[in-house]
Amino acid sequence: MQQLDGLDALFALNERQHAPMHIAAFLVYKPKNIKHKTFLQQEVRDSFKQRLSASPIFRRRLLTIPYGMDHPYWIEDQHFDLDRHIFSHSIKDHGGDLPSLLAKLHAQPMNMKRPLWEVHVIHGLGTLKTYEKGSFGLYLKVHHAAMDGVSGTEILAALHNLEPIAFALEDASEKEDHWQPDTPPSSWSIARQICINSLRKPMNFAWQARKLIPTIRQAASVISTPDHRPRVNWQKSPFNTRITAERNIQLVHLDFSRLRQIRRHYPQTTVNHVILSIVGGALRRYLIELNKLPDNPLSSMIPVNVRSSDSNIAGNAIGMMIASLRTDIQCPLQRLQAVRDASNNAKQFSSTIGRSSLTSLVREMPNGLESAALGALSALAYWPGGVSLPACTIVSNVPGPPVPLYFNDAKLVDMLGLGLIVDHLGLFHVAMSYNGVMTLSVLSSPNALKEPALYKRCLEESFAALDQAVLEDTASKDCRPAKRA
Repeated sequence: MQQLDGLDALFALNERQHAPMHIAAFLVYKPKNIKHKTFLQQEVRDSFKQRLSASPIFRRRLLTIPYGMDHPYWIEDQHFDLDRHIFSHSIKDHGGDLPSLLAKLHAQPMNMKRPLWEVHVIHGLGTLKTYEKGSFGLYLKVHHAAMDGVSGTEILAALHNLEPIAFALEDASEKEDHWQPDTPPSSWSIARQICINSLRKPMNFAWQARKLIPTIRQAASVISTPDHRPRVNWQKSPFNTRITAERNIQLVHLDFSRLRQIRRHYPQTTVNHVILSIVGGALRRYLIELNKLPDNPLSSMIPVNVRSSDSNIAGNAIGMMIASLRTDIQCPLQRLQAVRDASNNAKQFSSTIGRSSLTSLVREMPNGLESAALGALSALAYWPGGVSLPACTIVSNVPGPPVPLYFNDAKLVDMLGLGLIVDHLGLFHVAMSYNGVMTLSVLSSPNALKEPALYKRCLEESFAALDQAVLEDTASKDCRPAKRA
C-alpha cells in the first residue's frame, strides 16, 4: 500500500461528475496486415495482458478513507479484471466524426472503485480521408492522480517497440510476474495513520510556508519583467467560468520542422515559446471576433516537470508557472519575442523560489484545508459576473518520440494528448510531438469556448502568420547589402 500525497491526492479529491480528473492519449496505427475487428480486439487485449507489469497503474485502485478524513491509498486490486478496462468502438457508428467521439469518451468519468485506466479500441479509421485503409486507434485514458504527462510518455514507450514485431501469445509460466493483490488494512491501522497525519501535516505545512513566503518576496523584488509590466495580470475572460459535463475537441497539426525553424529565428527561443506565441495570437484573433479582447494581456498556466533524472515516480511530479501570452500585441514577431521574455522571466522566478517548493507545500497541506480550498474555488464559479484570475488557459508541451514506434506490427502514425478542464479553467491546450509532426489538441467546455471551429481557424491562421513573418524577415535580412570594410 502507498498513501497519496501532494498533487496525486489533490486530483483524486477533486474528482467531479462534470469535471473528471483524467488525461488521455489518442494513438493511430497502420497495421502491416488488415485484420478483422474481432481478432484485432483480442490482440489488443492480449497485448495489454502481457504488458501489465510495465506500470503499477494497471492493477492498483484507490482505497478511500471514510468522510475524507485523510488521503486515499493505492492498493493492489484483489478483484482486478482486464476485461473491465478494454472497450470497442466503430467510427462508423459515430458518423465518421472522430473529434466528436473522442470528446464523448473524454467526458465520461471513470469508475473510481477500479484501477484508474481504460483503453478504447476505435475501429474503422481507414474510412476517413486522414488515414490509410485498415487503420485503427487506441484511446488510452488514465486518471491524473496516477500519472502526469512525463510519466505517461514513459508508459507509452513501454507499450511500444522500435521495430515491427508480429504478435505472439506468451506462455504465462515463461514470463515472471511477481504481482500479488493487497489485503485491505485494518480500521485500527488506518485510524492510527489519520492521527499521525493530523499532527504532522499542520506543523510541516507551517514550516514549508514559513520558508517559502520570504523566498517569494525576495524573488519578486530582485527579478523584474523586461518591460516592467506586472508579472501576473488578473483578468476576467470567457474561459474562466463554470464548465458543463460536455466536451469539445479541436485538433491542429503543425509542421514540426517549421516550428524549429521559427525557434531558431531568435536566440534563447524554444519550441514551447513558439507554441505559446501561436496560442496567444489565436486567442487575440478569437476574442477580437467576439469583441471581447481585454486591454491587458491574458496569461497561461504552464506545467513544469520537477522530476529528478533518477526518479522512478509513476505519479505527479509537476509544478506550475504563469507566463503572459501577450494577446495585446498584433505583430507575430514582436509577440514571439515578448512571449519568450515573459516565459523566461517566469522560469527564472520559479527557479529562484525552487521548482518543487510549491509542490512540497501542497504535499503537506492538511486534508481539511484542501477540501475547504476546493469548495471555495467551486463556489466562486457562481459569482455574478465571474472573478478575476491569473490565467485563462493551460498550455502543456509534451515531447514525444522523434522516431517511429510500433504496437506489435502496427506502425504508430499519429499521436496526440488530451488534458483536463475544471471550473474557472475551461480551455486546455496540449502540444505533443511525434516523428516530425506536432499535434495541438484543444479541449474545452461548450460554454467556455462557444465557437470551437472559429478558434481552430484562429490557431491555423496564427501559425501561418508567424511562419510567414519569419520567412519574410529572413528574406529581408538575406537581401541586405554587406557592410563595407
